[in-house]
Amino acid sequence: MTDTRTELRLNLPADRTLAAIVSLIRQNPTEDYYVYERPPCWYVGLGKRASLTLSPDGSQAITESEEGCQTAPVTSSLADYARQFRAQHASAGQRVFGMAGFNYAACIRGIAFPAGEWPLLSLLVPRDELVFDAGEVTILAQSADQCQRLARQLQDILPAPAGGALLADLTAQGKDYQHQVTRALEEIAAGEYTKVIVSRALALAERIDMPATLWRGRMSNTPARSFLLQQGAFAATGFSPEMVVTVEQDIVTSEPLAGTRALSGSAGEDAYNRAELQSDSKEIVEHVISVKAAIGELETLCVRDSVAVTDLMSVRERGSVQHLGSQVCGKLASGRDAWDAFDVLFPAITASGIPKLPALAAILRLEAMPRELYSGAILMLEGDRSFEAALVLRSAFQDAQRSWIQAGAGVIAQSNALRELTETCEKLSSVAPYLVVSQAK
Repeated sequence: MTDTRTELRLNLPADRTLAAIVSLIRQNPTEDYYVYERPPCWYVGLGKRASLTLSPDGSQAITESEEGCQTAPVTSSLADYARQFRAQHASAGQRVFGMAGFNYAACIRGIAFPAGEWPLLSLLVPRDELVFDAGEVTILAQSADQCQRLARQLQDILPAPAGGALLADLTAQGKDYQHQVTRALEEIAAGEYTKVIVSRALALAERIDMPATLWRGRMSNTPARSFLLQQGAFAATGFSPEMVVTVEQDIVTSEPLAGTRALSGSAGEDAYNRAELQSDSKEIVEHVISVKAAIGELETLCVRDSVAVTDLMSVRERGSVQHLGSQVCGKLASGRDAWDAFDVLFPAITASGIPKLPALAAILRLEAMPRELYSGAILMLEGDRSFEAALVLRSAFQDAQRSWIQAGAGVIAQSNALRELTETCEKLSSVAPYLVVSQAK
């Protein structure tokens, strides 16, 4: 497919980038869109040229394009539908954005799961794209007139969104969560698995202004990636602490984060917590078994002896918390592609558990509600050779029925239920203070 879009470049001060992006989204409130930060650039996909949606139960594939809407039963792997969609509806260099729900992992592994409301996988080929890079904006739009319209919107930056903070009780239903952790500890003691991430969702009483929440939250977070999306009835924004997988020129990388302490902004307190994090036997064990599992997964995908740990247990600061983080890389074997890597590595070990299959089954058993997009992934594909999936944590979610935030903690044999509850509160503090009440009626 040939890319026939018109290109326009303009200058915009780098310190106005986020304000301009949020303003642009607010001026196009009914459009589907993805906003994705991969430092130092921000990428925006606006409008729908084509989309793929795999239904919440994994039985239907819905494709929308200029040719209309087609629905077909799913008869092959979910990744095959994604491959075919990109090949048919995106030009060679065009970006494709998307999201993969947590239940995608259960579906591709043949694990029974309760269907939620969100799609297992959704991909969007945007009508227009904007790339913000060091004070320069590149606009790719369907026409010269559309380029000019978007340029005017970027230069006409709206004032900061109104709306008060949305207050959330981070300790709500804490006893229930501790009971879940205790049950997981019993299953670990019985030898059912080694590690599982148990999460809890906090329902919000008000609707969320997602663009305003991104604007406020990004000022106080230090994520690996940031994102904001609206696709149909589904919206989310967040500050991803780690990558599930990246693939660049056949090099596949996973970056497990496991081990957490609070990050308060007090130099003395943060240094104390950092030293405790680096010496706590429970946190170290949790991290090492996660790295070992990541190595094992990459070895099933990669050229023999190419898998290596290129960073081990460095401390990564992520908003209200600091983590132990590592990086594991390898070279994809012949005949393997990025979707193969995604299907093996998703969901992240640090959002599911070890071994992955019994941990997935345990999560479906222990948690009352489907996770939907929480601990899923935000995707950005650039042609055939670049693919990345950012882990969806430290995020806010909204659909037609509800608004919520969610966090989890890794449970191993050395875990303490009260400490794991505290860890979820520390993680929720990366997003909860920045929630903005929607003023839309």
